[in-house]
Amino acid sequence: MTGRARTGEGERGIELCRAALEAHYAVHRTIPSMAGLARLWDYASKSSAARRVDQLIEAGVLLWSADRRLAPGPAFRILPDLKAQVGEVPGQHDHGPHDLGPHDLGPHDPDPLQAALAAWATDYDPVLVRSYSVTTRLLRLARSMERHMTQSAAREGLTSGDVLLLDALYRVGPPHRIAPTALKHYFLMSLAGVAKRVDRLEALGFIRRVPNPEDRRGLFIELTEPGRAALARLVAVDRAAPHIVWPTALSEQQYHAMIESLTIAEALVAESKKNDRSY
Repeated sequence: MTGRARTGEGERGIELCRAALEAHYAVHRTIPSMAGLARLWDYASKSSAARRVDQLIEAGVLLWSADRRLAPGPAFRILPDLKAQVGEVPGQHDHGPHDLGPHDLGPHDPDPLQAALAAWATDYDPVLVRSYSVTTRLLRLARSMERHMTQSAAREGLTSGDVLLLDALYRVGPPHRIAPTALKHYFLMSLAGVAKRVDRLEALGFIRRVPNPEDRRGLFIELTEPGRAALARLVAVDRAAPHIVWPTALSEQQYHAMIESLTIAEALVAESKKNDRSY
């Protein structure tokens, strides 16, 4: 942890130490001794750790117990018990209607992300632990959803990208027709390979190319009745598909908090991409 908690003597330094301590507590459920804190925070001496402890006590993160041991204070963020979660198996405890556990795992397989989180908490910059845990879970969820979407689309001889293109045409409204170059405003994925998808869907009779009355050289792509029927069948399947309807298991508060969080995350990532010339 060389130099991590030592960075900055002000508020940032306190937050780094606090994050490292809360991550340690999530794994071990104990507050280290002063010597242990010095090692955790990569301080040269116990006296340096003691000064940081005084600041954390003042902030309400730590407190002295009756037996003169350090204990979590009222402002201490109690993270999930990672050891317990790593050893826990699905079905071992009753879950409430909004408690989404790792039900896709085998009866003896712990959530691998929880195991990874425990390792990150001891070896990585504590500021990154939260980032890695959220990003990795989102990527894993996205891959799982993409896999299920591919299987669902295969019912109609399509790929998930084909279905998204049909959906884009449906969402523009009657007559469900659009210029290919305008798809970027509606298509919820990369436009790479769109031409091949258009050719394939046209061969299946799900879309057709029609002349653009305002541009003799231009063409529209249009959703056909067979295409709408195929999309309707897939939507009917989606009503019972866990990879689609899982948000209905969330409470209203959880749902709106998730949407707000994802919107903020998307904006932040988009802003960084805009400012990075390497993209």
